[in-house]
Amino acid sequence: MNANDAILICAPNWLGDAVMCMPAIRRFRQLHPAAFVVVLSKAALGDLWPLNPDISQTLTFSATVKGTLNAAFSLRKRKWDRAYVLPNSFRSALVPFLAGIPERIGLSGHGRPWLLNRIVPNTPALANRHQSSESTTLFGLADEETDLAPPFLSVDSDARENTRTRLALPTSDRLVGLIPGAARGPSKRWPAEHFIAVGRQLADSAGARVVVLGAPGETDLCRAVAEGIGPAAVDLGGRTPLPQFAAVLALCRVAIANDSGGMHLAAAMGTPVVAIYGITDPVKTGPLGSGHRIVALDNVPRDRDIQRASETARRALHAIEPNRVCKEAIALLDRETP
Repeated sequence: MNANDAILICAPNWLGDAVMCMPAIRRFRQLHPAAFVVVLSKAALGDLWPLNPDISQTLTFSATVKGTLNAAFSLRKRKWDRAYVLPNSFRSALVPFLAGIPERIGLSGHGRPWLLNRIVPNTPALANRHQSSESTTLFGLADEETDLAPPFLSVDSDARENTRTRLALPTSDRLVGLIPGAARGPSKRWPAEHFIAVGRQLADSAGARVVVLGAPGETDLCRAVAEGIGPAAVDLGGRTPLPQFAAVLALCRVAIANDSGGMHLAAAMGTPVVAIYGITDPVKTGPLGSGHRIVALDNVPRDRDIQRASETARRALHAIEPNRVCKEAIALLDRETP
């Protein structure tokens, strides 16, 4: 690879997956500091990548047939040396193929080997490691995996304080972010009443202030949680674009979240997370970095691919008591900061 190659990274389509590929991108950038690294992202995550200092430019496209063809046509106007296709979908490999990018690297499977010209085997061993290993393997960094830095997104102090002012957030140094939603639905959502119980207990016994965060489709859930907690809570559900969501999390001393994109975003902002797991496996999708706390049941079957309404997952999540989560959150609130 030449020092100043033009590199296209076809980014994952989900927030959590996007964050989990960032350690590999950071190491790639360290090895190739002069490369022009462009991320191609679906529009929903287009505001995420400019927060990543390792990316030279972000391009977005619509996830429709027309949007896919337009993206490929636009990319053909530029000279590219290589494309790394991080998602495992057929469509994600089709774009750089139609764009005529000479070297296209991706994992095998999903009927797309003919769209790629360097295929990385999707081995059983890879399936048993943390999901971030898919990206390290794709970038040829598997031997460095244990030494990779955690994901990192940058929101400067002025942007954080501007966000605090615009959203009328409390100035408490014991601000706790609650993220009660999860894109996968009920199978990954700890009950709203449990989040309410934790929020009330943290406010009453730990002097915390609470901010409830979520995606636009989670406004009702976030409102119910904030109203259930009472005056100590601020409801921001569905009101924060990704850069603001990230800035709010950066202001939090602790975040409490399901196995979700919001959990991974908090970790990327350097905010310690209390992560709540039902039957998904924290070994494979846990928050990257140090200082996080995992709360899960022992001796339950773990499954990465679960149905949205899995009764096994629902029972496992309901069985996790609020006191357990609250205890871990208080421990993080009371830790000494560097």
